[in-house]
This record gives sequence, C-alpha cells and structure tokens, in this order.
Amino acid sequence: MNYVSPVLHETLLELGEPYGWRARIGLIVLSTDPVIERDFHKLTPDDSVAVFSTRIYLETPNTDRTFLALAEELEPAAGLIIPDSRLDAIVFGCTSASTLIGPDKIEALVGRGRPGVKVTNPATAVLAALKTFSARRIALVTPYTLSMTQNVMRFLADDGITFTSVRAAGYDTDHTIGSISADFFVEAAKASVLEGADAIFISCTGTKALNVIETIESATGLPVIVSNQAAFWHALTLTGWSAAVPGFGQLLREKW
Repeated sequence: MNYVSPVLHETLLELGEPYGWRARIGLIVLSTDPVIERDFHKLTPDDSVAVFSTRIYLETPNTDRTFLALAEELEPAAGLIIPDSRLDAIVFGCTSASTLIGPDKIEALVGRGRPGVKVTNPATAVLAALKTFSARRIALVTPYTLSMTQNVMRFLADDGITFTSVRAAGYDTDHTIGSISADFFVEAAKASVLEGADAIFISCTGTKALNVIETIESATGLPVIVSNQAAFWHALTLTGWSAAVPGFGQLLREKW
C-alpha cells in the first residue's frame, strides 16, 4: 500500500492576547503553601485578569531562619514568570517572611529577576489596606506560633498600628495552617476584643480565612483584612484596576 503524503496548509491568524489582557499578576508561592494559588484564582473576576505562579523552596517547620533563607530564591523565581509576555505586578506570597526580609529588599530582589514590574507582598498590602479604612487600631488573629505572631506585630507596630487584642493558634507548618477550619477564624474574630478596633486582620497566606471574610464583617461590623485578599487587592491597584470584586469583604467590594 502506497503512503500518500497529506497536503499541509498553514493558516496565518490574526492574534489577540493571552489571558489577562487587562491585568497580569505574577505570584511567587512557597513550596509548602496549599492555599494562596487557589485564593488568587478565586479572586480573579474574569479572564481579563490572570494569575501566573511559580514556587520556591521553604524548609519546614517555619522559623525566622527558614523564612529569611527565601530571599536567595526571589530573583531567579521572578525571572521564571511568563518571561516572554507582559507582566504588570508580582506578589511575593508570604506574610511572615515579608515582615522578616523586609519590603524594600523583596522589591529589589524581585526587580532584579523581572525589571520594570511592580512588586508587592502581603505585609505591605495589609498596611495599604488598613490605610484605606484609616485603621490604626486592630484586632489581630494568626494561625502562627507566638514567636511568629510577634514578628508580624513588630512589623505593624513600626507603622504605628496598635492592637486591641491578639489571638494565635500556635502552628508552624503550612500544612497544619491550611488544615485549620474557616470556622476557627470566625470564632477567633468574634472572641477578640473589638471595642475600639478599626478593623480585624487575619494574617497568613495559608489560611481558609478568605472564605469567611463577609461572615466576620457581618457579625462584627468591622472591615476584615486577610493576607491573600489584601495582596490580591494591592496587586490589582498597582496594575491600575479600579473595578469592584464583590464577595470578599469591603476592601474589594468597593471601587477605589
């Protein structure tokens, strides 16, 4: 039987753009984090906004030393995020490590890997979010150990934030943090000292707190800020996005 070569046709297409034609957010995720990518994709309102992620290694359990070691990985990680396409902002996805490494150093290291792209992190984003509510006194809830919670407190206090109460669950791995029920954060927020508080902040990119922001806001009457919500919001603002993203609390529900 004789083989007959098919006739090949090449079609020239008029190309549009990949997903994220209005805003493209890069996300540097810890190797151990089981939550932040899910949350960022859940927060994405439609295909005009896109999230592109890469991961960096984190030794466990979480300590100051292991978080500080992440700084060495930021530059090469940033260079891996859709290097041949436009990128508008990059988020380093760890609240605790951001308080230890420092926002300025994070911005410099990520900028070396991806020059010209705006950079943020959850710690910086939370401060920006608190400012939108003129919130200077907060109730803090964390899934961390007391030591890691104190790192976050110091970072916030350096910006003039004070606390009506602080509640910590006591965990030191992302797997256990990601396994905490969302109901814990509802009950911890409601049990906090809320008199005199301007807002509630739930720290860590590895929690299920995104799911219950509006439940807590309804129960307490206070704006609720969580790490992933704040980081996504801040990245969007850096891209120039100004539309509301409903369903995830006052911060994203209102146009800004």
